[in-house]
Amino acid sequence: MHHSRIRLADLDQANILEVDVADEVLRQNALSLMADWVTRKPLYCVRRGLAAVICARAKDVSEVLMDDGQRFSVVAPKIEGYEIFDLFGGVESVLQMDGARHSRIRGLMQPAFTPRAVNALLGAIQQIVTDKIDAIERGSGFFDAMGDFCDDIITRVMLDATLQLTPPQQQAFTRVHNSFPLIMGIAPGEAYPEEYVEAGRALHQAVLEIIEEKRRHPREDFISNLVTARDGNDDKLSDEELVNQIYAVCAAAQGATAASLGAALLNLGRHPDQFDSLKRDPALVDSALEECLRYQSSGFLIFPRFATTDTEVGGVAIPKHMPVYVSAQAANFDPEKFPDPLRFDIRRNPQRIFTFGSGAHSCIGMRMARLVMRISLLSLMQRFPRLGLVDLDFEPVYGGNFSELSPLTIPMRTH
Repeated sequence: MHHSRIRLADLDQANILEVDVADEVLRQNALSLMADWVTRKPLYCVRRGLAAVICARAKDVSEVLMDDGQRFSVVAPKIEGYEIFDLFGGVESVLQMDGARHSRIRGLMQPAFTPRAVNALLGAIQQIVTDKIDAIERGSGFFDAMGDFCDDIITRVMLDATLQLTPPQQQAFTRVHNSFPLIMGIAPGEAYPEEYVEAGRALHQAVLEIIEEKRRHPREDFISNLVTARDGNDDKLSDEELVNQIYAVCAAAQGATAASLGAALLNLGRHPDQFDSLKRDPALVDSALEECLRYQSSGFLIFPRFATTDTEVGGVAIPKHMPVYVSAQAANFDPEKFPDPLRFDIRRNPQRIFTFGSGAHSCIGMRMARLVMRISLLSLMQRFPRLGLVDLDFEPVYGGNFSELSPLTIPMRTH
């Protein structure tokens, strides 16, 4: 374990952002900050006292994400304090692997995310969405888009339709997801909260039991596909690898997809003329969803990389071992890639948005996320042609895991 840390005092003082990226004020003002950052070269910052750098311009973000591990790695160096950059508290996921190891694990996971595998869930997703809309229709005509719709739909799609878990098994996943915010503001050297540790232990045991059950009675479902996955050499995922990947996929998917769906409803609601156009012409749904995902994605920073050598991006020096954050949200606001980027336009049909990352570590579940959002939006509009925000000027408070932009509530009306 190295004890040497990069000091802000040794960096270009004119290029230091006076912000701790773990501070709540950044999350609550992220969209306006990203619109400013994208106009600037990479900026130095801190996370709980540790120096880091943020890349925001599309060309800088692409340079980091498309690197093959030669200059930037997702594996954190063994430096005192750097454990706070671990997304999953010691669980080794494919999100934090590089090279041949990453390729092997991702290759074995890929069959569970093919178009065929995802489309097989279409009927189950539609039923889950319909059930939720039925409940909203029985209500007063007002509902919370997050609490009454988005949050629960994603949880049910992941844990019920995709993983086909029993209620007690689902509870173990939900407990871990709810415990993630407990570690997001953790300082170097600080112990993980007991609830987070206990939730992780309980989930580990639950997943081992699920894996054993799927081995005995395999079906056409996500975990069965992972359990039976083999490559050309008859290689397979070990129990530990299975536990870790299932843990990471669910942790990443539950919050991010709910946040993205909520943001789509929020921004369509803020632009009622465009929302009405979409309701009149549902064929615009794919273009509208891409614009929603570009305009406000589920978070403002992607999980960090680490410089493997002294290097530079955009003319800014990045010392070896420095954590490198990239902002997909800021890159989605880059006027060089998306003209007039702060204008919301459902007919824009933006290409190659950064929301799901790019390169080897792009989001493996993006196809499922898009499908859930598409079914949800089309179903809501069909049932409620006058769907809209209660207040066009509504400004949400954001929560969620570190760097996530998940509205806590979005008051909507059905009529």
